[in-house]
Amino acid sequence: MKNIKYFLIAIIGIFAISCSNDNTASTMGTLSLELTDAPMHYDQFTSASVTIDKVEIGNSQNANSFMTLTTTPMTYNLLELVNGMTSNMANAEIPSGDYDLMRLYISSTEMDMLNGDSFTYNMNQDGYSGSGMIQNGMMLNNQNRSIDFQLNHPLTISNGTMSEFLLDIDVDQSFVLEDVAYDNNMMMNMSGFTFKPTMRFVDMATSGTISGTVQDAHGNLPNATVSIMQNGILYTSTHSNANGNYALIGIPEDAYTIKTELDGYIMNPIGNEQNMGKMNMMSEATLNVDFNMMASD
Repeated sequence: MKNIKYFLIAIIGIFAISCSNDNTASTMGTLSLELTDAPMHYDQFTSASVTIDKVEIGNSQNANSFMTLTTTPMTYNLLELVNGMTSNMANAEIPSGDYDLMRLYISSTEMDMLNGDSFTYNMNQDGYSGSGMIQNGMMLNNQNRSIDFQLNHPLTISNGTMSEFLLDIDVDQSFVLEDVAYDNNMMMNMSGFTFKPTMRFVDMATSGTISGTVQDAHGNLPNATVSIMQNGILYTSTHSNANGNYALIGIPEDAYTIKTELDGYIMNPIGNEQNMGKMNMMSEATLNVDFNMMASD
């Protein structure tokens, strides 16, 4: 009888240890991926769209570590995702662990003009334009026909945590227009475009936001280009909306300078004192920077 009792205790103990190991092995965290756009300076387009078929994340040292965040093809009009607007690409639970590579599969892109012209660039047929490094840590993977992002700092997914990243596609740099015709310096039509992906990938936990208004003595000014510079090099930009407001999201911790440009205007030497020096961005901070403009005549 004692032997049976000890045997049952041993079985229960083994079962408890097994359950404990299973729980440890199956710990999960959540990864959220948002999409936004650094807009283009032409206003003759109704859409500049990308179709993203699949997104994966993994460890560059382990080909079997890649997890799929989404396999549902989605088309996004990037011109709608400006001034802080985003669209959720994926919100997935993945196993706990370290990940240092994001893999993005874009199958096609399309541009529609106000005059009714429409142009498509299919990556599966035409391939990506250019080769090698596109931006810091970003490579074209010809074998997988994907865009790979090498993360500057490995992303650690822990049990029960939420990590949010931002993918910012620069339309001006990515959609390279061909045979453009102008009339009085205004773009009228083109023969097509080539897709040369230029984008940045940002950890929102270590980034902040810069927002404000562009105005002159008579009111707010739309369509002004607001740019932030890092060591004299353009980092990202946006345009003020119809109400003169702008927002730059996903700006990593660092020091930046900022400026705005608008045809027929210059920055007023009065009222822009806060814009003249360097700004220090902190994690999850919001900086308010307004611009006072004056006619250049």
